[in-house]
Amino acid sequence: CVYNMIEYLLMRREWIILLIILVIAGFFRLYNLDITPPGLHPNEAVNANNALEALDTKYFKLFYSDNTGREGLYINFMAFILKVFGNEIWVIRLTSAILGILTVLGLYFLTKELFNWQIASISAFLLSVSFWHVNFSRIGFSGIFVPLLLVFTFYFLWRGFKNLNNWDFLWAGVLLGLGMYSYA
Repeated sequence: CVYNMIEYLLMRREWIILLIILVIAGFFRLYNLDITPPGLHPNEAVNANNALEALDTKYFKLFYSDNTGREGLYINFMAFILKVFGNEIWVIRLTSAILGILTVLGLYFLTKELFNWQIASISAFLLSVSFWHVNFSRIGFSGIFVPLLLVFTFYFLWRGFKNLNNWDFLWAGVLLGLGMYSYA
């Protein structure tokens, strides 16, 4: 029984490694999210205010004019997260953390499609501990949406070219279009 369990785990090592990488990415993005970085940046506060206003009025915009204007996708996603978890500093930042973790997953899928699962694991791990990506995954700025949408756009675009699958091209187009509502 133990031998069968070990054999099963060895066959599934790719998924176990991916899970470990996602746990590492989650740790770096979620640990002490309420106090690190200290304080609340004014852009984070404006984003949260717009998200709370959208929840109150039930009017989710494509573009929010406050703070010199920002695209609405991130703020509307933040509104959903605030509705689920409440209005706290860590929840405002949780929006970016979730997007950051999903970007690590997306990079894994893209790199696996281009190369193999070993290179994908290395790539995803390096992104999961990358200072730049961890930093912007821990603050409530909308720019973190761009890498997420890009890796999944390229993933589906590559699959579309590789498999000549119209659904992959459709998903690539949808994600590229959503990018227009994520960040200038």
